[in-house]
Amino acid sequence: MTTTDTTKNTERISDPIHRVSYTFKREGENMWVDTWFEDGAHLPEHFHPASEERWAAVDGTLRVRLDGEWRDLRPEDGYVTVRPNVRHALKNESGRTVQGRTECIPALHLEEFLTESARAAREGLYNRHNLPTGWRGAVWAADFSRRFRDETVVTSPPPAVQRVFSAMLARFARD
Repeated sequence: MTTTDTTKNTERISDPIHRVSYTFKREGENMWVDTWFEDGAHLPEHFHPASEERWAAVDGTLRVRLDGEWRDLRPEDGYVTVRPNVRHALKNESGRTVQGRTECIPALHLEEFLTESARAAREGLYNRHNLPTGWRGAVWAADFSRRFRDETVVTSPPPAVQRVFSAMLARFARD
């Protein structure tokens, strides 16, 4: 039996670095994420070791990259499934805002990940290449990637590099 949580965060969470905004709706262990991609928006390549996503374009055309290959995603295409550990990215090159929707199975802590990443973007802790903009950003990035490494892994900088720097920065942050 599945329990449905109808609580919906209707406040849009804005990420100015990636040029997207989100709303979230939980349904038991799963979650729906509506994402508005401004023209030029880009969610960098990443993967989820422990969850699956099903992406769809609600209106307009999104570009989705699965395992290194870009393709268009339009409303008539329905959902594209992104299995665990499959690298994927999304972007909008349409000239207008496009809404996408994803079902996260299970959601785990994705809402927390996206909300915190958006907050850090608004505070200028990292740049559009996902690189920290200063010491405070480096400490945040090291802690952030460590906390979410089992659920969401951004592939730039490479995960091995992230692990090395995270360990070093964690040591300095404690001192």
